[in-house]
This record gives sequence, structure tokens and C-alpha cells, in this order.
Amino acid sequence: MEWRPQKKQELFLKSSIFELLYGGAKGPGKTDALLFDATYQIEKPYYKAIIFRRTFPRLQEIIDRSHRWFAKKAAWNGDLRRWTWPSRAFLQFGHCKNEQDKYDHQGKEYHYMGFDQIEEFTETQYLFLTAQCRSVNLDITPFVRLTANPGNVGHAWVKARFIDKLTPDGKPKYFKRVNDEDIETTKGDSDGVARGYIFATIYDNPILLKNDPGYLVRLKSLPEKDRKALLEGDWDIFVGQFFEMWRRPIHVIPYSRFIEMINELPFTKFMALDYGYTKPASVGWYCVLPEGKLIRYRELYVEGYTYFDLAHLILKANEKAQETNIKYMVADPSIWGDRQHHDKHLEAKEGEAKGKSGYQVMQEIIGDRFPIIKGDNRRIVGWVRFKEALKPYLNQFKEVTTRFLVTDICKHFLRTIPGCIHDEIKPEDLDTSGEDHGADEGRYAIMSTPEIPILLGPEPSRAVKFWSTVKKDIERSKPFEEEEVHAVSEEGARRI
Repeated sequence: MEWRPQKKQELFLKSSIFELLYGGAKGPGKTDALLFDATYQIEKPYYKAIIFRRTFPRLQEIIDRSHRWFAKKAAWNGDLRRWTWPSRAFLQFGHCKNEQDKYDHQGKEYHYMGFDQIEEFTETQYLFLTAQCRSVNLDITPFVRLTANPGNVGHAWVKARFIDKLTPDGKPKYFKRVNDEDIETTKGDSDGVARGYIFATIYDNPILLKNDPGYLVRLKSLPEKDRKALLEGDWDIFVGQFFEMWRRPIHVIPYSRFIEMINELPFTKFMALDYGYTKPASVGWYCVLPEGKLIRYRELYVEGYTYFDLAHLILKANEKAQETNIKYMVADPSIWGDRQHHDKHLEAKEGEAKGKSGYQVMQEIIGDRFPIIKGDNRRIVGWVRFKEALKPYLNQFKEVTTRFLVTDICKHFLRTIPGCIHDEIKPEDLDTSGEDHGADEGRYAIMSTPEIPILLGPEPSRAVKFWSTVKKDIERSKPFEEEEVHAVSEEGARRI
């Protein structure tokens, strides 16, 4: 059986853009397009391609499909999960379940890197892995190819990187990294990299519609949010979002506005930490204003730092920002018991830190500048309080605000919080397979402050209470009035 691309698949296969996303909804033939695109340069000696899924069980679906197309053309090695062609070129399959699994591919050279359902991956996994996509062979061109549906842990960053910045027709735009941010540039910029997006749905797959018309019926019968996301490819619909009340216009303020607020009001400052070595460590600077309003106004988001180095980095950041009067730093409670985990990473100059807990190492370096206190790690209670703090309300000036604000310079927090999703097994908890480091750090911060009573608003006046009662009485009487009119109408009809 010979595979032939359909119109949108052909557009995908012919593209010379370095980084290209195909799909955006269910059913356009994304996986087959990815498999065949990976073999485009397979006749070139020692060409190396790899296709990823987040977990091995999901990867197995692609491997099974590859046997349908490649079994008579290449040799299969089950231990390596690899097809090898007579040219010695290969197509391999890999998964990256945990954040640290990305390091399994560090230093390797892949000429083609495909991600099936990229929305399952974190952005830090994706950026690290795609850094391994390169070619020292002038005859081989490197490519990154992706497929996606709305939703999952990577929804927010995929939407920001592709859906919001690109046109859906596959035309390239050029971007470069400046101060850890994507900046659009021109084709002639030597630092610019081409990026594209081809939007496709089940309606771009007439073969599937013909062979299995019931699949379209099943997609149409989904609940509204799922239907809009998976059938129509609506990326503004986010099924499973953990912080559903998050709204950037409400929760984010300019850093300059934060400075104005602390010049006008008394405040208390503290810090919060969620530690990571093979995954990012998130440090947030917080300010507590009167009535308990909490502002996250600065951050540090780094990976690969030992406790020793992170403590010095925090002190350096405080010195640079001229931070004073930090009351405390509330931290991930696991650092109190972590005594040996990072010994192998410590340099000779840190020898005295070996055998000590992360807390001991950091507190000794920070000294008496501020104490490190253990975070309250009650997850469900913490998420309830976090969500309560995010709820919008009207202040005394009739402005919509919340008890938890973030300044616009906290880019990693703003990038990851909207993408947090519910855990599939325990929906009241957050899915930890995504970038939850900023969320955990924010939870420690909120749990370290006094609980704030729910706002009930001012007591209504006697006049307001009276007219409210009158309005309710009028509403209650409507069904009886309508019933009486209906009865009179029927009587009139009988008379006629």
C-alpha cells in the first residue's frame, strides 16, 4: 500500500521552514505526515532523525503505524526503537516523560526532530531538545517539525509561540532570542530563525471522512469546549485549565505601577522558593500591602544550580536590585531533608557543604540577612487559597482587581501559570508533568501569609433592601400573571 499526501499534508512536506507546526485540531493526518516528512532525506548517508512523544505508551502508537509503512524498506531494531535504511540513515523514536529526561539527548546531533502532540511537552523540554537539532554535513538540512491539538500542559506556550504569532497558511516569519524572549526580526537577520504554522482539521483529511464518517459524528457530539478545541481547532478554548479565573488584564500590572503603590502604602517584603536542579528553580519576590493584597514583583528562574550557587545568585540579585528589609524566604520543604542529592554536583570549593541539607547550605550563605522558613506543603488547601486570592472583586473605587497581582517583568510566571492543568487522577490537584514550579512557589508564598476573609462587600442600606424585596416579589408574581393571561386567552378563543 502506497501513502499519498493530501493537500495540507503536501504543503507541510514541501516546506523548507526550519521550525514548522502542522495541525491544530483532530484528524488532519498529522502523524502520517510527520512520519513521512522525517524520511525526506533518508537517502543521504548517516542522516539522523528522531520523533518524540511525551510518554512511551503514546509513542508506541507511532511505532506501530511506522511498521505499516516502513517494514519492507528498512531494518527495525526494537532495542533502539530505530529504523535503519540501506544508506545507514535512521529514524529513531524517543520519549521524554520527566523534565530531566531531556538530558538523555544532550550533545547528540539530530538532523530532523519531530514532536507528535507538542502540547504534551513543557517549553523547557522543547527548547533544550531542539538545541540538539543541527548538522555539520552541508548536504543535510536540519528541520524541526511538530503536531498539536489545543489543551494539555503545553497549551499556553504553544499558543504563544505559534498560534498567536504566525499566520495559519504556512508562511514563514523570523524570530531571534533576545534576553530570553522571542523577538520577531527580518529574513536577513543572521540570528533569525524561520518559523511557520499550517492549520488543518479533519475537513482537510477527506480519506478519513470517507473511510470513517462516524469519527466526524463523534467529534461533533463532544461537549462544547472539547468540540471547539478538537473539531474546530479553537485555541482560545482551554479544557482543563487549573487557574480558570486567570485574566492577564486583571492580574498583571506594570512594574512602574508597583513602584507607585509601595511609595503610597506601607508594605512588607518576603521571598519564596521552589527548588530544582534538573528542572527549573523558581524564586519570587513578594510584597504584602494593607488588607493582605499580595504582589509578586520580581523573579529568578534558573536551572542547573546547586544550593550553594543558587544562594549566592539570590544574594547577587538582591544586591543588584538594592533589595532590603526582606522579612523571610519561604521554601520548598523538601530542601530540609535533601542532604546527599547534589553532592556529586558540588565543586571542590564547596566541599564543606557535602552532607548538609539544602536548607543548611543556603541558610549559612544567606546568614542573618533573612531566615529561610519551611513552606506549608498542603497542596489542596494551598490551591484553594491560591484560587481564592486570584478571584476578581470590585474595590472601593469600583475597579476590578484581585488579592494576587503580578508585575509584567515576571515573564516565566506569566508564561507558565495560564498553562497549568488539572491532574487527571486527582482533579482538585495540579498536574505536575507541566511547568508547575512558579505555581508551587506561589502556593508557598500564599500559605505563608495570614488567611484573608472572603470579601462580602458593604452592608446594603435599608432602602436598597426594601427595593430588592419589591423586585423579588414582582419576579415571583410573573408566572401567575402569565398563567392568568393564558387562561383568559383560551376563554376568548372558545367564545370566538
